[in-house]
Amino acid sequence: MNINKHQWAIKSIIGGLGVAMILWGCGEENAVTEPKQTLPVLMAKQLEDTLKNSGIGYAFTIYEGTKIMAQGSGGLKSTVNDAGGQKAFTVDTKLHIASMSKTLTAMAFLKAAQQKGLRTTNKIANYLPSNWPKGAGIDQITFGDLLTHQSGIRGLGNNCQNGAFSENVYSGLKQLIGKGASRGSYCYQNANFGLFRVLIPSIMGYQFTGDDNVDDTETQKLYLSFLQKELFEKINLQNVSPFPTGEITYTYNYPLTASQSGWNPGNFSATMGGYGLYLTAAEAGSVYASALSSTDNTVLSPALADSLLIKNLGSYKATSSAGTYYYHDGWWYEYLGQNGRGLRTIWMKFPQNITCVLFVNALRYQNGSLGFPFNSGSILIFVYNAYTKAIQAKNLRQSAEVPPLRVEHPEPH
Repeated sequence: MNINKHQWAIKSIIGGLGVAMILWGCGEENAVTEPKQTLPVLMAKQLEDTLKNSGIGYAFTIYEGTKIMAQGSGGLKSTVNDAGGQKAFTVDTKLHIASMSKTLTAMAFLKAAQQKGLRTTNKIANYLPSNWPKGAGIDQITFGDLLTHQSGIRGLGNNCQNGAFSENVYSGLKQLIGKGASRGSYCYQNANFGLFRVLIPSIMGYQFTGDDNVDDTETQKLYLSFLQKELFEKINLQNVSPFPTGEITYTYNYPLTASQSGWNPGNFSATMGGYGLYLTAAEAGSVYASALSSTDNTVLSPALADSLLIKNLGSYKATSSAGTYYYHDGWWYEYLGQNGRGLRTIWMKFPQNITCVLFVNALRYQNGSLGFPFNSGSILIFVYNAYTKAIQAKNLRQSAEVPPLRVEHPEPH
């Protein structure tokens, strides 16, 4: 970075917590300036106040537009009980981002559709493998139905929560299409986005061979290759993977105990689309900020970004008296029990064009469910509260109540 009298960068250690803040401005060459208490910096402090010294591994980045303004990390990605020994969790630690991947799949579809002249209202049937049986109602499902969980797909067990791993491999997707669906009502299913791992290659011209093993392998490669070219490489991010590369980031149950070892979520090559990609908090922050907060066409055009957010394509809205917030969280776990280990992730876009990404690698069992270790299990409310309290601190209104957040789909995703 070149630093002269017209611009400088300052790294501020807030309360010794290691929060990096970048400021840009103009001034004299030798001017000494105290770091500004900007909204991202105040928000970072709010996040750190709870996350620090908790034992869990965490990392967050906060962007204003496409510029990183604050970041923080702490805790462990592996303990003395894990292979490789104790390692710190940093903003450069890779973690399975879980259902945050759905937003990336939505971005990829929008780019593929733009290139091929498709719209969200087009039906999916012609882009499915011809050897897949099509159950009743499949011929009516549109791309937009999948992107908003309105397809009517309910899983092989006829439930509306996440969907099993086995339903999201190639053979499982084939079964779901054969089962049929009744479109039009919201039913959260990973398979809605898992199908895009098959559909995007088809949209871009892949000819299915009819051999499920071949088509499974090829669509995996082509889906990931399309995301690499159309999303990640646009911001010079190389070799994004659906499995751990290098050192493993383990996940835990909260609170951590001295004897607890971590769980490795593993390889998601066969189930990409609804979940499965590994990113660092620094990489994820750059991707979502560049795609959803940019004024140019680097990742998404502003028109496509607006369409994704306004139409809830791979994203959700929440509202308060202070404005509208966009997000998608991620949740992955070993099992839904007292000692289940797992992770929570989220990207969230706020007014003032601020984007925050937060990762944690532990879950807590409380009130009969497994979720985010703090704030009664809601990572969404946790990040929202940090933003709102930062605004209050900036405006010197420390005692003001946080406006309630209205969330249409509060369940973990």
